[in-house]
Amino acid sequence: MFEDEEYFDEHEEEMEKAIEKYEAMLKEHDSVYFDSEEFEYIIDHYTQQNQLKRSRQAVELAMTQHPESNMLKIKMARQYLLENDAQRAFEIMQQVERDDDEDDPDYFLTLGSCLAVLGKSKEALQNYFSALPYFDEDEKFDLYNAIAYEYQRLHKYDLALEFYEKALPFAEDVDTIYHEIRCCYLSAGRKEDALAYFQRLVDKDPYDNKAWTNIGDIYRMMGQYEESIDPYEFALSIDPEDLWTNMHLADIYYDLGRYKEAIDTLEEALRNGIETSMIHTTIGDCYYRLNDLQTAEEHFKKALEINPMIGSGYAGLGYVFSDRGQSRKAIKYFEKAIELEPWETDHLFSIATDYMKLKEYDKAMECLRKIQEMTPTDPDAYYYIADLYGQQDKIDEAINTIKFGLLQTDNESSLLYLLAYAYFVKGSHSQGLEALDQALCADFELWPDFIEYDRELLANDTEILQLIERHKQDQQTTNTANE
Repeated sequence: MFEDEEYFDEHEEEMEKAIEKYEAMLKEHDSVYFDSEEFEYIIDHYTQQNQLKRSRQAVELAMTQHPESNMLKIKMARQYLLENDAQRAFEIMQQVERDDDEDDPDYFLTLGSCLAVLGKSKEALQNYFSALPYFDEDEKFDLYNAIAYEYQRLHKYDLALEFYEKALPFAEDVDTIYHEIRCCYLSAGRKEDALAYFQRLVDKDPYDNKAWTNIGDIYRMMGQYEESIDPYEFALSIDPEDLWTNMHLADIYYDLGRYKEAIDTLEEALRNGIETSMIHTTIGDCYYRLNDLQTAEEHFKKALEINPMIGSGYAGLGYVFSDRGQSRKAIKYFEKAIELEPWETDHLFSIATDYMKLKEYDKAMECLRKIQEMTPTDPDAYYYIADLYGQQDKIDEAINTIKFGLLQTDNESSLLYLLAYAYFVKGSHSQGLEALDQALCADFELWPDFIEYDRELLANDTEILQLIERHKQDQQTTNTANE
């Protein structure tokens, strides 16, 4: 920023002297006078070093010695911003007195930042634009980013994209800006335009691995998993050590049920020196899916060696021991997973399942009731509670649970089928047919799963089969009419 090298050297020397003088004062527990410019050097030094306690101490002393200094008021406001107290920062900025023709980019930047944090995007933008003329083009990166972000918050995605584009040439790491550009396109419902944008980038620079990764991410978000594989692989051929691209590609293979390829991807990452607890839990999960419980256990344990606080590692071991019939041991691992990830209801389902294996139904029910409390609109909770009652031949309790679940889930079709089955098990045939009729109307495609509940009971019942056939014909008639 300083064109005169001698001035820069002199400025640096003054800063160092001010800091030395200030730290000597602290060491001697003395009281020393500093001019306002010296305090600016001192405060900036500590904030750049992220020593917020020291910068707080310095700015408070500065305001004691120079209570009328506008620049020090701005420094005080910035201190509050760094301490996440934007309201107090804004109040201090209101105390700054300035002339309309005064050149003061720090004022506009700080006030804009306060307003942005307070959610006043339009006012923040006004101040950011007021600051723009005071900076050379190569100094505007942070300001362009800030402007783009506020436009993004206002859902003015075209303007946000314009300013992210302005910032992009000066970015040291393009990953964050690429992410925001992608978000703008996707938030605007322009997935194809997002693909075209990143495709233009790789056409211009085929070695832009971050752009290739974003192409893969967009295909993945569009549910086009197969199409996302090549972009991810291109990205990894350029930068094999990119952790997130490795993870995303492995996730794609996992979602496609191609577990061996997911393992190969992550083991290649390990060979390239990338080793994280997340990689080992994912590999462990893949081996678990392949029913190689021993290797799965080894990777879950490696994950916990790297990070003893990763809940998925304990849960993985829980699944391994559960499949081996060691339910007591499995429950202990699932309980540890819940301790670390209390929001994960899957862990509670797993504990309930193992308690069911042990025929400790009261403890299983306690877990399922917790899930119901946590996710009252989730049909799975009611499904498993009803199933647990069914295992104990408490059919009326199961039916009452399902009916309550239907009220909470707006007549979830899977629960309607379960209600029909429960009535048939009870022997209430007419009520079962009535519930099945509702279920078939709600989601006809689920009827094969319904039959699999109990083929001996359901697949040989003439009235059930006739009702399904009638709905099938109705479906065909409706489809023909719509063609």
